[in-house]
Amino acid sequence: MKNVRLEDIAKRLNLTKVSVSKALRDHEDISTETRDKVKKMAKKMGYHPNLQARSLTSKVTNTIGVIVPKIAHTFFASTIEGIYKTAEEFGYKVILGISYENEKLEKDHLESMINMRVDGLVISVTEQTRNPERFKKLKNMGINLVFFDRGFSDAGFSYVKVADRESSRKGVKRMIEMGYRDIAHLAGYQTSRIGKERKEGYLEALEEAGITMPESAIVEGGFSESDGSIGFEKLIKEYGKPEAIYAVTYPVGLGIRIKMEELNIDPAEIPILVFGESDFNQYLSVPFYCIDQPNFDLGKRAFEQLKKEMEAENGIHPETIEMPALVSIET
Repeated sequence: MKNVRLEDIAKRLNLTKVSVSKALRDHEDISTETRDKVKKMAKKMGYHPNLQARSLTSKVTNTIGVIVPKIAHTFFASTIEGIYKTAEEFGYKVILGISYENEKLEKDHLESMINMRVDGLVISVTEQTRNPERFKKLKNMGINLVFFDRGFSDAGFSYVKVADRESSRKGVKRMIEMGYRDIAHLAGYQTSRIGKERKEGYLEALEEAGITMPESAIVEGGFSESDGSIGFEKLIKEYGKPEAIYAVTYPVGLGIRIKMEELNIDPAEIPILVFGESDFNQYLSVPFYCIDQPNFDLGKRAFEQLKKEMEAENGIHPETIEMPALVSIET
């Protein structure tokens, strides 16, 4: 099917291309009657604006790019919804890229979105992403960027995240108050800020309670279900069964449960505290204890920060914005 151009609409209505362009942009030079006529014809002919071409002249596309490691995860699904709905309220379109925890794919998405001339970017980096250099070049291009959940606080960009360290400390402290002292930890990669800070919160809670756990009780890995399964198997082999486990993410907790079933271990034997949404607990016969993240609000806040920076005339000093999590533990 042939792409409908401004010239085609202009020809049908006996107008100039410039007049059609202005009418579609609600320019005050064009009468309301002509604007309505042009828009009606454009819709009838199946016209779609060329955002790239428009951006060459206006330098604004009202489009943002969002890059996340995965979407098959309640956390990212909810945060993306928060970004989308808030962006829509302010007339912005969203282009979504999924990196699947692959740094090269993340880089490809970033380059594609730059070429599409997005006005700004909201990014949660992959497990593999260790260096922020590729993002720093955006500053010279005048493209705003806000990290969320996983990112870099020292790269010159704003970073919207949950208060990982303090939330972890509170969650583990609550488990200790419930009587658990032998608490193992399936931690995230320590090259990742969320992995590092959640482990630090865990260690702080133990230290406050005068508890020392051996190195074999802490297994470092990734943030997925497979990491949970692999990590739990290693924990059992090298440490044995703990009284309880603190898992760095909800998927890691699910991976632990999968491996428990394979090893014929009753989930009720080892309570699990997870950093993640508790909504899925209704489907589990033995629910997790949860540190609930404000998923939707995190996405909403990330877009709001990006919008504020895109609209600032003289630039805004980058901020690290921490949002509190709710420890959902009942005795």
